[in-house]
Amino acid sequence: MVAPSVPPAAPLSPPTAPPVAAPTLPRPPLETDLAAYVEARRRARGDPTTIAAQGTAPAIPPTETDIERRDRIVAANLAPSQPPTFGYDPKSGGGVFQIKRLGYEDAEFYFTGWNKDIGRRARQLIEVRRGTDSDIRHAIIRRIIAIIRDEVQGEFSWMSERTGRPVVMSARPSDNAELEAFLMEEFFSGPRGVR
Repeated sequence: MVAPSVPPAAPLSPPTAPPVAAPTLPRPPLETDLAAYVEARRRARGDPTTIAAQGTAPAIPPTETDIERRDRIVAANLAPSQPPTFGYDPKSGGGVFQIKRLGYEDAEFYFTGWNKDIGRRARQLIEVRRGTDSDIRHAIIRRIIAIIRDEVQGEFSWMSERTGRPVVMSARPSDNAELEAFLMEEFFSGPRGVR
């Protein structure tokens, strides 16, 4: 009799451990606004300002950027937003006129004073054309008088650079000839011709 053939037994392999899943880091929730996303990224990086806000480390004062510094300086240099009394008087506001360029047909001057559009003192570049005036100097003086009359209808104080003292002038149209003569002397007299 023949013995049935039995297949040889497979060698036993050592028992295998069930596969271990790699630890998954919790995904941060989808942020719906940029500020929340930025804050979440800072927390993930361990940003000291975020940690300080959570109370786990001493607060570190944020440093001022160049833009923030510039903005702070500009804001400090702007004059207070109070209505000026006209005529140059550094204590009470006023305005300053300074001729920048003087040509035959046109000129430019700066007026630093109250600007109604922005509600503050500001430096404005005013362009003047001769037009029908006899010369450019008269055109400049008439434009300056128009600016003064936008602010004052009666008397005003003008700090005269020529005399070194305040002079009370009138912005009334009836006193126009006297005001023009005074301003012509103020701006176009002296060794240089232009002040």
